[in-house]
Amino acid sequence: MNRIAIGAAAVILGAANVSHAADDIDRPGKGDWCYLAVHAPTLVEQKSFVEEVAQAAKISAEKYGVPGAMIASMAVVESGYGLTRIAIKSNNIFAFKWPGAEIGKGYEKFVLWCQPDWDDGNEYPAFKTRADAVNFVAWRLANSRHYKPARDAYQAALKSGIDKRTAAMAWLKSIASTYNYDGTRYVSQISAIVKRPIVNSSISMWEMTE
Repeated sequence: MNRIAIGAAAVILGAANVSHAADDIDRPGKGDWCYLAVHAPTLVEQKSFVEEVAQAAKISAEKYGVPGAMIASMAVVESGYGLTRIAIKSNNIFAFKWPGAEIGKGYEKFVLWCQPDWDDGNEYPAFKTRADAVNFVAWRLANSRHYKPARDAYQAALKSGIDKRTAAMAWLKSIASTYNYDGTRYVSQISAIVKRPIVNSSISMWEMTE
């Protein structure tokens, strides 16, 4: 939900800007490298992660009325296929920041020790499982005052006969600038993953969540 998406997406989309070939998960210090995947995901890691989050997103989409393909793709982009430090340490595969005591009740806090000082707020909810993270974020995207209008518009579009994929893309565009500091780039990143979440595979995230 912050700058993590930018660093992770560089790895996902084929760029070689991982901080090291195989970085130390517990690397001391602070810096933008904190947001990067600790290594480039293998095809096996990609497939395993995508299958896991796609299944969880499909369940959460049915439960909360948000587009599952987008939720799953957001998890891929935000976590570098589950290989960012925050994803490994806390199962927070969306880099979703601590939402406050009331909403965060029942969750432990995880402190991202290496987060650079220019990024405010280094506390995040820790989740027991990745599926738990998917469920939490889908719930927030359906019910938060910042995102509920987009969820309601998505549901209205479906009821009016607009196809699910078109409605889902409109939903993504409507939340992007609130969810991420660079909304235009975020839409491009998510759109790329929706079309092809696994390198060298023709299956789309649409197919995996429908």
